Amino acid sequence: MDSRAAATPQQSSFLKPFWLAFIGPPWVVSLAVFGVVAGVRFVAVFSPYPLQELFFLQSVAMWALPFIFLTESGRRQIGLVQRGLNATSISLSFFAGAICALAFFAIGMAVYANSPDNWCFSIRNYLHFEEMRGLMSPLSLFALYALPAISLNPVGEEILFRGFIQQSFSLRFNPAFATLVSSLLFGLIYLYLHGISYDGSGFHLRAASAAFAIFLMTCVGAVFTLCRTLSGSLWPAMAAHAAFNLTVLALAIHQFAR
Repeated sequence: MDSRAAATPQQSSFLKPFWLAFIGPPWVVSLAVFGVVAGVRFVAVFSPYPLQELFFLQSVAMWALPFIFLTESGRRQIGLVQRGLNATSISLSFFAGAICALAFFAIGMAVYANSPDNWCFSIRNYLHFEEMRGLMSPLSLFALYALPAISLNPVGEEILFRGFIQQSFSLRFNPAFATLVSSLLFGLIYLYLHGISYDGSGFHLRAASAAFAIFLMTCVGAVFTLCRTLSGSLWPAMAAHAAFNLTVLALAIHQFAR
């Protein structure tokens, strides 16, 4: 049966007809997009060759997702509008993101201390603080990483997770299940940062601490969803995500790059 003919009116108003016919309903398309994004990210991080440009390109490509896959109505549905965008919603969301970051960092330090299971140390290693702190002051390090922290991932990932995936699953199932799926996938995609590592002997998995980190990031994703739901817009969720990144960055530099 042709998937476009079988699509509901809500799905047809959300997803462009080509993708309905070529792949299927929105929730299937959103999972396919997630798979591509995750695959590109893991290749960029674990490739033996420097492919940071690929990581940058996939982040920028996520900004284009609404225009590639969604109708004009779909773009409104995921929250790419100014409804709910005001100083109060942005400020509260930014505060919520910072609180989540404080909890995330503090739990890692309290539970795992100075062990490799601590995701805070994975962040340190990923950002190459050991190499960079001899070349730059902590303030310069913060300035170097701050712009990507507030512009690349917060925008692209909120479009993907709190926008595309959240709404796609809401159309097929219900908002609660959609929140669970989008938040869990948000946690899983960060396995490249902590949980999976690669060296000369192959890949390694820190199963227990990785599962704990995924759980915490899933909770963080649920908070971002709350910011998006209460405001009706993706922009407060982006503000919360930017605050989370900036706060984790500041804490990591304070802890490891002095």
